[in-house]
Amino acid sequence: MRNSLVALSLTAAVLGLSGCNKTPASSASSSSASSSVADLDMKGVDATKAVTVTWWNNYQVPDLDKTTEEEARKSSTYREYYYASDLIKAFQTEHTNITVNQVYKGSYTDIAKAVNTAGTSGDTPSMCSIYGDNVAVFNKAGLTQDMTQYVYDSKIGFGKKTTAAGAYVDDSTTALSDLNKNYLDIESGMYGGNFLSMPYSKSSETLVVNKSVFDKAGAGDCGTSTTKTSDGKEVAVYTAPVAAASKAAYTIPTSWKDLITTARAMKTDFPTLFNDQRDGDGYFKAIPFCWDSAENMFISLCENLGVKYTNGKGATATEQVAFNNADAKKMVAQLKKWNNEGLICTQNQLPITNAAKGYHDYSSNKVVAGNIFMCMSSTAGARYFATDGGFEAKLNQPIAADTTSFYDTTKAATTTSVKKVLSQGPSLTFFQKSDVNETRAAWEFYKYLTSTDNSATLAKNTAYFPLRTSSYNSTTIKALTDAGTAGTTADAKYSAKSSAYTGMALNLNTTYTTSGKYFLSDVFEYSSACRTAVGSIIQTVFDNKTATTDDEINTLVNDAFTTAYAKVLA
Repeated sequence: MRNSLVALSLTAAVLGLSGCNKTPASSASSSSASSSVADLDMKGVDATKAVTVTWWNNYQVPDLDKTTEEEARKSSTYREYYYASDLIKAFQTEHTNITVNQVYKGSYTDIAKAVNTAGTSGDTPSMCSIYGDNVAVFNKAGLTQDMTQYVYDSKIGFGKKTTAAGAYVDDSTTALSDLNKNYLDIESGMYGGNFLSMPYSKSSETLVVNKSVFDKAGAGDCGTSTTKTSDGKEVAVYTAPVAAASKAAYTIPTSWKDLITTARAMKTDFPTLFNDQRDGDGYFKAIPFCWDSAENMFISLCENLGVKYTNGKGATATEQVAFNNADAKKMVAQLKKWNNEGLICTQNQLPITNAAKGYHDYSSNKVVAGNIFMCMSSTAGARYFATDGGFEAKLNQPIAADTTSFYDTTKAATTTSVKKVLSQGPSLTFFQKSDVNETRAAWEFYKYLTSTDNSATLAKNTAYFPLRTSSYNSTTIKALTDAGTAGTTADAKYSAKSSAYTGMALNLNTTYTTSGKYFLSDVFEYSSACRTAVGSIIQTVFDNKTATTDDEINTLVNDAFTTAYAKVLA
């Protein structure tokens, strides 16, 4: 569901799980770990025994007393639920002794809390959708099932890896070599070469721009576009922002120097839109650039600017929690200056749309409305930029960050190609069970979920990246990637734009994969708390309306870091 897409990798809090203290996965490399794994001992496994697999996820269930299934299936809110439901039915048809129950547990934070409670009572599910930060904590409490043997088993696994060249030997029909190596390396790399979770719904980030605004020179057509509804009525779908007659076409930014220069030009070129940027509550009604996730912004910039964030291999907590440093503070102070200019913000600074739940508006809504011209957003939300006519978006690689032009945009950028992009999206982790048949059945279900065709279907329905290379050769994915390459037009219908934008996202995955751009920050006991902390730093600093001088900004930033750091180590 959409709230989960935005929350994806944002919020999972570290949970103080009680239970036995299991030693975390070893620090062996994935190569050495896999080469020493023997085939599973399947004694005691009865392939005909009736068994139930319980999957806790964040797929919201429709209330069919309030809507029909036909209408619910059209809603993006229930897209993942029906995808999973349909696959479960098909899987159970092939495996008549296995029942799979998917249980909606809310957000990823809610799932983690539910596992915490279940861990104390001994009633964990067979598997759940979750992030590595939480898996590290589950593992410390002795709850997770190490699936390394399942992965490399020659009979029921994906295949073995040779010790000489690190190549995969495929002994099964679901070949390991067909799985995206970036995802496998990141997954096992989180846990010292072992698989305490398996890749599933993967995404990344993309710079989305309002191509209609970028292409426009001069005042242009500032009218309202219309489209006809199914009953023949004409309705407005997009109102183009009014530009100054002097406006020139923009070039899509590839560096922070370009981004800030373009953002400043936008404020000049669209004086009416950006003259009064904030609403009565101080939130941005309009702004040139929004990075949806404050956490992702902090972590990605640290990675690309060479700033210390965390060190999961540190011997002590203070070594592991490394974000409280002068370079990180300098980085945030610079971001605050641009935020004060009204050039950049995060979703937390957009207007509240649901006061009861504290939800802020989505940047995609404001991009489509013509109030934001650039945003850094999840690739999994690609289709949210699709509209019926009037507006055209374009998905691009994230902007590059270098220490030269980031801190002085009068200087030339030393790089225009982003070094690393954040790998996002939940994995599936499995829990220790007294009945090995349950784990074995859960593994069979995972293999089914991640088959070539089913991985392609997930991508089509949700814009999550296919896990398998072979999925890209399927008719389903090729139609999307071809549409992404061909692009679209402003007057195209929603369906055509949805396919094109999803295809653009999938093509970005190919680029990120082949160029080795993916990264994931360390996963360890404090990693989730660190993520929450740096997000709170950005929000605290950006929400402040009074700090304007360098001294005031530096004091604000120092205080925010001190408070956040203390909470992590409390």
